[in-house]
Amino acid sequence: MQRGGNGHLQDVIGLLLIDADGNILRSTLAEEEEVVKYAQEIPALVIMSRSAVREIDPKNDLKMLRIKSKKHEIMVVVDPQFTLMIIHEYPGHYVEPPPPPPPPKDSDDDYSD
Repeated sequence: MQRGGNGHLQDVIGLLLIDADGNILRSTLAEEEEVVKYAQEIPALVIMSRSAVREIDPKNDLKMLRIKSKKHEIMVVVDPQFTLMIIHEYPGHYVEPPPPPPPPKDSDDDYSD
């Protein structure tokens, strides 16, 4: 994980802040389509996670959720009024596998004399 001279992560892709109703308040993500996807999908995970935490201990509550995928890590900070999402490159980031090798050349196809 790379850190800049001021201690900030250089691999942060963007931040997204939504309110309790799911309205997008601020975003630094470049693609509007991504913003909408995160704003729609992540709150559903927060609701399920909060429910699981409360099922285990009714006096407890969810404060933070960390989601890792092959390419990204999403840190979700949960507050009754707001949800903050920090999306960054996963420290052990996913590397695209190389394309498969071409099929072997069939010796019957070689017509050279």
